Amino acid sequence: MKYNTIFLAFLSFPLWSQEKMWSLTDCIEYAVANNISVKKTELNQQTATVNYHQAKSNRLPSVSGNASLNVNNGSAINQITNDRVNQTILTNSLGVNASLPLYQGNKLNLQIQRTGLTLEQNELYVKEAKNNITLSVLEAYLQALYQYENIAVAKNTARSSEEELAQAKKRFASGAIAKIDLIEIETQNANNQYNIIQAQNQYETQVLTLKQLLELPIGTDFKIQILHKEEVSEPIEDKEVIFRKALEQLPNAKIYDKQKEIAQKDIQIAKSGYLPTLSLSAGLNTGYSNRANESYRTQLDNNFGQTIGLSLNIPIFSHYQNRNNVALAKISESQAELDKKQAEKDLYTKIETAWHNATTRQAQEVASKTARDNAKLAYELAQKKHEFGNLTNTELLVSRNTYLNAEQIYLQNKYMVVLYQQLLNFYQGKQINL
Repeated sequence: MKYNTIFLAFLSFPLWSQEKMWSLTDCIEYAVANNISVKKTELNQQTATVNYHQAKSNRLPSVSGNASLNVNNGSAINQITNDRVNQTILTNSLGVNASLPLYQGNKLNLQIQRTGLTLEQNELYVKEAKNNITLSVLEAYLQALYQYENIAVAKNTARSSEEELAQAKKRFASGAIAKIDLIEIETQNANNQYNIIQAQNQYETQVLTLKQLLELPIGTDFKIQILHKEEVSEPIEDKEVIFRKALEQLPNAKIYDKQKEIAQKDIQIAKSGYLPTLSLSAGLNTGYSNRANESYRTQLDNNFGQTIGLSLNIPIFSHYQNRNNVALAKISESQAELDKKQAEKDLYTKIETAWHNATTRQAQEVASKTARDNAKLAYELAQKKHEFGNLTNTELLVSRNTYLNAEQIYLQNKYMVVLYQQLLNFYQGKQINL
């Protein structure tokens, strides 16, 4: 038994000790499921669902029961016998009443249709919220990968400066360089070590931003899966084609199509206020009084009665409320049309910006890669010259800074190409995939 326990513990050790690495897909799925903004839109959708079911239930009859018990001491009218008496009277009345709307200018059906449109619109709002958090996570994730590669660049630079410092110490010990030259190299090495810390801090800050987007609980250990993007750029489709696909795939403009339909239903509902309403009512009633000679059960049987009736209400003048409701609904319809045009304009602007950035960054990536490679080669040659004393510390520092700047520009262009290409794919309804 003891050995079995040890064996099971040994098998289970890797399961709980292994650390989870979050991929981009993991981050997007978790953010969509747990982000507060997304959850709020989902609650709005649940509210719209309840309102839709209630609108359908409004066509059913309403039924209510009533019961009363009264005690009157003194001169009073017996509610059952209608006699005036000067004694303590106990009365009890029971009843059941029902009402059913027969006609309300088709208002009930229109309200059902309206709440159905509101439900469909809220589904689009949920989709829009999920899209927004997806794009935010994509951008934050790529920024984190970019910052991570900056750490590697900083470490490589520091490693080179450590070798330079080791050589400089040997040359100083042999009298080949002055103390001031050694101090300059030591200072630069210290700066390079500091750059590693700064790069790591920028990476951790970006990871924290991503973690906050995911709404992870406090104290959750969070590490992203590191991917190294290859220099392979996808062909970019025409922006007009992307825009047409985006209108079909994204909810941005469809939300206001639903808003316009809702406004049109509001116009019909407001116009129904001009029409008469007809309702059916029915009731069962009985009562008891202690002044009568019959028993409680006998009085309930004798006083049992039934009522049924129709009620017709014809609107004549309602302070212009119906007319104003129609006017307000028409204004809402016009507002929805303008909102849709603005949404389409904003969407086209985003697509056009992403398209221009993607095409520009692609060209810049190729050029910056060549510049980076040349700067790296020049820096390596400068290191050799400096090693043999043919290059000053200042010249070596200039060469190193030129290489670092070229590396930063190249990395930025590389990840910006990925970001804008993924944005354009997303606008077309394609899956985000690194």
